Amino acid sequence: MKKILGFVVILCFSLSYQSDAQQSVQWTQYILNQYAINPAYAGLDRSLSISAGIRSQWSQFPGSPKTQIINGHLPLYFLSGAGGFTILNDELGAFKRTSATVSYNFVLNSPIGLISGGLRVGGQQISLNNEALITPDGFYDDNLIDHNDPRLLSANLDGFAPIWSLGAYYAGESLELGITLDNVGNTGEAGSSTFNEKAVVSLFGSYQFPLTDVLALEPNILFRSDGTQSQLDFGTLAYYNQFIAGISLRGYNVNTMDAVGVLAGIRVSNNVRVSYSFDVGLSELRRYHDGTHEFLINYNLNKPIRTGELPRIIYNPRYN
Repeated sequence: MKKILGFVVILCFSLSYQSDAQQSVQWTQYILNQYAINPAYAGLDRSLSISAGIRSQWSQFPGSPKTQIINGHLPLYFLSGAGGFTILNDELGAFKRTSATVSYNFVLNSPIGLISGGLRVGGQQISLNNEALITPDGFYDDNLIDHNDPRLLSANLDGFAPIWSLGAYYAGESLELGITLDNVGNTGEAGSSTFNEKAVVSLFGSYQFPLTDVLALEPNILFRSDGTQSQLDFGTLAYYNQFIAGISLRGYNVNTMDAVGVLAGIRVSNNVRVSYSFDVGLSELRRYHDGTHEFLINYNLNKPIRTGELPRIIYNPRYN
């Protein structure tokens, strides 16, 4: 198993003279933390909103992806928009990425709903622990590390790169739409090597169906592509009083079918919501792991920050 993982990591991240990094971080609970994937969503929770989440993908698989995130955003009415921050740590085998970003988005209060456009900027530290890699033809006896691969060094590699993304978001009475462009031109250096991140486009949509005063449904969809690989997530959330439940499917054909996700959450107070999701694997990798766990906690001040003109209220059961 270690050799399998090492070979996968090498294929994805080997830093010779130039390499391409993985796609953006994947979240099952993307709809409950839209700001994580789209900077233009900032402020649309109508108050100060802070989220923290952890994701353990492919549990029990050695070196499996693990991600931690904390972000916060709030309306900035005196600037006709909103702002926020994100701190993220992402690990996959010998590869690690830590980033910090800030964002600003302009929000237009139009007759058809709120229209927002945002920019997120920051930096990321990327490292590759070559000593932890294992190649099929390498030699690792007597504390000697010899990958037997000219692309790999025995020393660790570290590099820094600026990052930025653009986003647009529309929030109507029932319909919400978003588009994000990540990683355009993100290039960094690690020793004598360089690394590039592929540009990723994300498209999001959801439609809210209030059925009664205490029950609402929200079908949603997320499509992501870097021009080479594409993935589709779609599902439905149900809101009943303070409870949330949902189911989703990741994949759109035989080659991309990845997982079925189930989600449950509860609003434990007027300000705090906690949720958990579990992904049941559908791909061939399911033979080697025990599923994917994801936890998310959100704190919303739920008080208008009265500076300047407040935008009109948009119904959304996520934070009503």
